[in-house]
Amino acid sequence: MAAGRKNSSLSPGLRLALVLALNAAAVFVLWRVWPRDSDAQAADRGAANQDEVPEWQRALRSAANGAAQLVDDGPQVDAPAGLSREQLSQLERGLRATIEKHVEEARKLTGGKVHQGNTAVALHVREVGAGSASDIALGSERLMRPASNLKLVTTAAALALLGPDWQFRTRFDATGPIEAGVLRGDLVVRAGGDPLYDPTSNGDVEHLLAPVISELAGLGITVIAGDIVLDEGEFQRPAPAPQWPEAGQHWAEYCALAGGFSANRGCLTAIVSPSGVGTPARVEVFPREHGLPLNVGVRTEAKGGVDVQCGARPTGVIVRGSIARGSAPFVASFSHPDPVELFGYAFSGALARRGIVVQGRFRRERNVRAASTLAELRTPLENVLGPINADSTNAVADQLFLATAQAVIGQGTRAAGAQATRLALERLGVPREGFEQVDGSGLSRANRITAQQVVALIEKVLTQDRRSARLYLDSLAVAGERGTLDDRMGKTVARGRVRAKTGFIDGTSALSGVAEALDGRRFVFSILVNYPDSGGLNKSVWKPMQDELCVRLVEVGKSK
Repeated sequence: MAAGRKNSSLSPGLRLALVLALNAAAVFVLWRVWPRDSDAQAADRGAANQDEVPEWQRALRSAANGAAQLVDDGPQVDAPAGLSREQLSQLERGLRATIEKHVEEARKLTGGKVHQGNTAVALHVREVGAGSASDIALGSERLMRPASNLKLVTTAAALALLGPDWQFRTRFDATGPIEAGVLRGDLVVRAGGDPLYDPTSNGDVEHLLAPVISELAGLGITVIAGDIVLDEGEFQRPAPAPQWPEAGQHWAEYCALAGGFSANRGCLTAIVSPSGVGTPARVEVFPREHGLPLNVGVRTEAKGGVDVQCGARPTGVIVRGSIARGSAPFVASFSHPDPVELFGYAFSGALARRGIVVQGRFRRERNVRAASTLAELRTPLENVLGPINADSTNAVADQLFLATAQAVIGQGTRAAGAQATRLALERLGVPREGFEQVDGSGLSRANRITAQQVVALIEKVLTQDRRSARLYLDSLAVAGERGTLDDRMGKTVARGRVRAKTGFIDGTSALSGVAEALDGRRFVFSILVNYPDSGGLNKSVWKPMQDELCVRLVEVGKSK
């Protein structure tokens, strides 16, 4: 009472000074006891100035080129501080229960063949900006096959080592002069590892080659007196990676080979359109020139749907079967036996259609000397990130793996690719213990990584420069909307809030990425499953499990 009477007699100036002093003391105490894991955590509690928000947060809130955002357009609400211990414990219990439920479902569906004792489910979750104290780790230090989740490593390594503005470069040199429209010598094409792929063109690559052909025509070239020399440089000869699927599957699109040159990511694309009943269907194969004999025969039937078999071997291309009248065009891609040869034929054909006559042939060489550089074909790195991560195109990932190796190590080989990736992980500060990468796609069963390493990798990329973070995030599939997640979680609260990379090979299922909770929190997560191969489990058990785990993350902060 006395103190209150005394304070009430203070002058306004003294009272203000006392209030300011008490506030300063309170701030000092909070500063001493408040968890300070990172600058990003401080930003999560709110930054008054947008320029003070770290790169990862701006990237997570932005959209590039109209790509779907992690949250719907509209007012952004700063996420609350990290989850409390009680909240973390509750979330972990829910995640663990979801895993146990689905492992038990796998046991029932397989009659006991797949069970807890021979199935490994690794889960790692980290709240973005809250540091390792927020981690939920369920078996996440176990080395696992990642399947196509390895593509997250391939693209992250390229961004970290080459930068977001890097380009594939295919150089066109001449061994002789240009005289009166005639190139008196060979046209030497230097390999750059470009997959030369447009996912919207159904296999046609001429529009991708058009800029460099226009450059050559602009120099007045109408005749090449010599050969087209495909200089593969230090790129390895195209071949399957160790522990790829058996040879009987090598015709499939997912087994397409990679090398110093490619076209349509080393694949042929067949388009079959019905015509009149009883007449041959129209069959087109792209790229138009591919160097293989055609064995085509598809009938148009009155009914029956589509029954078309496609494939390519060194002996020729087969497109045979039947298609019902009124069916939509059937489109299928399958691997060419040699992507370098495919590029050579596609390029030669494109030159001919532009009116440039090649009097020689095309041949393969290495490290050929030339007199001058005539043109260069450039493809931005950002053009391949979506096909790799959102669409999971294996050969494009392998092309980037080899091209990164060539640019960083000087050799476009799988061994150099693994060396480059280790360098990238070191640069990003991601632990490398036990990590193994033998291809860029994750198709090999020899690849190994932990869920903990995947989460660390994703978070590290999102703390890099703003452009790299945005490109990486926007390259991922979006739940219910885009890429390999377009048909998943579409009717749940996770639609549009989960951006991730899917993965599947026999006995392996994976999903890793970023989830945005309803209360604004953001989680980086990785789910890796290795199990005895049993047909159908990926679709019936593991995908539903992954989706349910993501929904649990999104529902953090949901009003009761």
